[in-house]
Amino acid sequence: MGRAIGIDLGTTNSCAAIIENGNPRLITYKGGAKTIPSVFAIDKFGNRLVGEEAKRDAALNPNSTVEAAKRLIGRSFGSQAIKKFTQVFTYELMEGEASEVLIKVKDQVFTLEQISAAILRRIKESAEEALDEEIDQAVITVPAYFNDRQRQAVRSAGKLAGLKVLRVLNEPTAAALAYGLGRTLNQRVAIYDLGGGTFDISIIDIKDKIFEVIATGGDTFLGGVDFDDRLMQHLLHEFLEEHDIDLSYDRRAVTMVRAASEEAKIQLSSVMETRVQLTGIAEDEDGKSLDLDQVVTRQLLEKLTHELVDRSVATCEKILREAGTSPDKIDEILLVGGQSRMPLVRKRVADFIGKAPSRKVHPDEAVGIGAAIMAHSLSSKAGPQDMTLLDVLPMAIGINKADGTMHVLFGKNQPLPDYKTRTLTTSKDNQRSIMLKIYQGESKYVAENELLGTFVFSGLRAAPRGQVKIEVTFHIDSEGILNLSARDRDTGSLVESRLKLGKDETGATRPKKRRKKKVEPPKPPPMPLNMPSSSLAAKAAGDQDPSDEPEPKSAPPPTPIPESDRELPAERKGFFAWLWSLLFGWMSR
Repeated sequence: MGRAIGIDLGTTNSCAAIIENGNPRLITYKGGAKTIPSVFAIDKFGNRLVGEEAKRDAALNPNSTVEAAKRLIGRSFGSQAIKKFTQVFTYELMEGEASEVLIKVKDQVFTLEQISAAILRRIKESAEEALDEEIDQAVITVPAYFNDRQRQAVRSAGKLAGLKVLRVLNEPTAAALAYGLGRTLNQRVAIYDLGGGTFDISIIDIKDKIFEVIATGGDTFLGGVDFDDRLMQHLLHEFLEEHDIDLSYDRRAVTMVRAASEEAKIQLSSVMETRVQLTGIAEDEDGKSLDLDQVVTRQLLEKLTHELVDRSVATCEKILREAGTSPDKIDEILLVGGQSRMPLVRKRVADFIGKAPSRKVHPDEAVGIGAAIMAHSLSSKAGPQDMTLLDVLPMAIGINKADGTMHVLFGKNQPLPDYKTRTLTTSKDNQRSIMLKIYQGESKYVAENELLGTFVFSGLRAAPRGQVKIEVTFHIDSEGILNLSARDRDTGSLVESRLKLGKDETGATRPKKRRKKKVEPPKPPPMPLNMPSSSLAAKAAGDQDPSDEPEPKSAPPPTPIPESDRELPAERKGFFAWLWSLLFGWMSR
């Protein structure tokens, strides 16, 4: 059997760590790097690229480069998360048969699990090269606020990558393990984890080798890429103001400005101002090459992103209330994740908690090291587990009621593992199956929560309605993953069950509408890429609020219209002219 490692599967960068002679360390890859960009691409020759090679290829092939895929893994295609995502990234998304999200790259279609598996496989192979031994087991970290489907998807990705996933571990909890390594503690700590794509906050009690999570929460759409996006939008707007050219229609230009924005943001954590220079990013009407050359200050970046930082602190306030505690009862505040290096973040968190953040953990390495500690503890080579980890459920899980509300089976911050039983009965004579929809989220309405799937219990014995009673056991394991089993309460025989993923087509709050004949609308001008609701155009027109415009629908980028189809035939022109004159005459009566 091979070695077990800990993997921090990040939105923007990923890393792996091991325990050697009782000491943890990040694995250093070829070239001296300790991280691998979480980027997948297919180049113009059809080669699949992962990591640094894919990131370098992004500017040349923006349509064929997949970044931040972790934000989509385990999501349903029709969820609000997809609408948010398409405002930031531009690669083509498709809907699968089970309503899962698929990504199209150069006429090839991939699942999110396949994209993540490619990244995990690169980590595995690079680790094997660095350690000169086989790697076949891993603990993989996920945001604490990931739901059941997202956790299952990460497990599947690990399996596709050739790894036995020993555990899916919450990122803040992993950081706490790194903090407590080799120390005897009796503390209540808060872990503020602001990474590249997600934000988590967890309150954890540490007593010797017992790590008990009291409460956890977060935002899976708040991270470093959102800070990059704010600065990128500013740079694009300034270029528009100076040259009257909207770069947001150019995928190549947007990719370059996004990368420059990320680099400038990182520099502004240690300097007060920096310069963004991109030569030859566009051409004017005369074919003259134009450069983007702007000075960016820390003050400007903080002005653009302070609302994002405030959102994270508001979440901290909420989770502290759920934990039944207050800032003055927190012994240490740990900041992890690359975006937590930002001076504004450190200041706001220190002001909120009332003390300076601890410097006992490395913000970029703590999660990977914590995963390695858990991997070492769980692997067969390490012997019996030498720590106790008590985690909680990040979001409530329940079933739909007739009025569209959710009957909660497991509440938010429910200690794990746990189980519940419920009895279902038939409503028709000789009914042979029962369907049960499972939801997860914080709203009391199922339509506002994530549909985890529909469990179908089939092969029921024939009997009058109400005579067959099925006892269903809902079991949530220590990772927060739900498992179901069922038996006939009268006969004791097991009932076959299967999980059906797909759209919520029969939700109580979503009545079916009569299907109307589809009418093709006129083709609108192309939307600026990476810009929500044409925000550049709105600012140029006089700083009107982009939120006043209708929310864009999530859809793949429109197919370019062939030149031969852009002009209407003469007969149709004449018809529309006649129709318009008739309408105008009627209106002028």
